[in-house]
Amino acid sequence: MRKAMSTIRRAAAALLVLCAAGAQAASLDPALSTRLRRIETAFRGGDAASLRPIFTGNGKVRVDLKDVMDGPGSYGPSQLEVIFGRIFDENRTREFHFRDDEVTVSTPGTAFARGRWVRKARPGGTDATDTLTFTLRQESGDWRIHEIRSSR
Repeated sequence: MRKAMSTIRRAAAALLVLCAAGAQAASLDPALSTRLRRIETAFRGGDAASLRPIFTGNGKVRVDLKDVMDGPGSYGPSQLEVIFGRIFDENRTREFHFRDDEVTVSTPGTAFARGRWVRKARPGGTDATDTLTFTLRQESGDWRIHEIRSSR
């Protein structure tokens, strides 16, 4: 009897964990989810032009990407289109994705999303993998990138 109750408790605990994970993924703001999918598509396709409208128009975006930039800096959308154009020309993205469980809305209108970026330097370079953290904020009902940084 004790063994059966122990098994039932473990099954119930596992079910609660699965439900909580599903609730978090399901509770992700649809507009934020759409924005993250667009960022993924831009990185996978090496499309700097499609990133430009995703950057904030209310100031500069702080960017700190190890191994592909000389150091941190703050840039406007037009500058970032050129910078990411060069990055994508020099590096072919092999994989880029956000997992919903790595997206956190810390306060209403501010989100942090961690994405895995696997790229290969051209020509004939080796694979490099980074975890990028994007800070996004809502502007006029739309989510915009305010910061991108590599994990150090």
